Amino acid sequence: MRLSLPHTPEQALRLVAAVLTVVLVVLLGGLGTQDPEGPTYHHYVAMGDSFTAAPYVPLNDVAYGCNRSSNNYPHLVARALHIDDLQDRSCTGAQTVDLYDRRQRTADGQSVAPQLTALSPDTDLVTVGIGANNGRLYAKLATTCRKMTKICPLYDERDSLRATVDALGPELVQTLDQVKERAPKARVLLISYPKLLPQTGDCLRLPRMRPQDRATFRSINLRLRYEMRDSAKAAGVEFVDFYQASIGHDVCARHPWVQGRVGSRHRGAALHPLESGQAALARLVEHTLSTEKPMTGEGS
Repeated sequence: MRLSLPHTPEQALRLVAAVLTVVLVVLLGGLGTQDPEGPTYHHYVAMGDSFTAAPYVPLNDVAYGCNRSSNNYPHLVARALHIDDLQDRSCTGAQTVDLYDRRQRTADGQSVAPQLTALSPDTDLVTVGIGANNGRLYAKLATTCRKMTKICPLYDERDSLRATVDALGPELVQTLDQVKERAPKARVLLISYPKLLPQTGDCLRLPRMRPQDRATFRSINLRLRYEMRDSAKAAGVEFVDFYQASIGHDVCARHPWVQGRVGSRHRGAALHPLESGQAALARLVEHTLSTEKPMTGEGS
């Protein structure tokens, strides 16, 4: 077969355009037949407290007093990864014991079943964000302080606050072990809390605190992160470090991921997640899930 070469510049341009069109069609066709990148998930259970539920981040579902947002990070992750079966059991006020051992009594007097009852052998993805309510830790750090009209003396309670965090580890490991027992095929992620206060300084969005009280708050926030990281390792699950990712987006930041001491029913509860923070956490979780599950053993 003999090819006819172009005789004019116009014919040459037409030939080049035709060749490029064919190449583009071939490339696009190849892309359309490729398998999705990374693992896929079908049955997702989300568990946790208000930092997972994200109360008043639009839109809000009362959910028997749990006050869950339909734009919290579990819903955003499920939409992004096309997971049809999401069971979001997160509930404002939850402690670790509310995941596995009792019906949680919510703020409006209703009760909800233990969150682990949503798990099954078919569950292939679990996220857990829990721990800050154990021993009323969060209430002492934030809820009580934001309601006070005088200085919140956290520094005076620093030893008690540290002891509360240090007692969390065994309870977290036990909770995560039960998650793995009920959902043996699932990929399990333990999600840390964000960094709430700036590293230095103050702002009008914070409760009234002395410098030493703010320092105590920051140290407990960081101590909780490390306790959760170590518990995830001991239980053999993955740790998602939202604390690290949120640095620079604290309550006082120009672009905060957490609401200030005055809440809004259209934006977010006081000293709780904002929509921007939930979107950022969803992206972090999606990035983690885009890679294969690391090979980790218990206690590794």
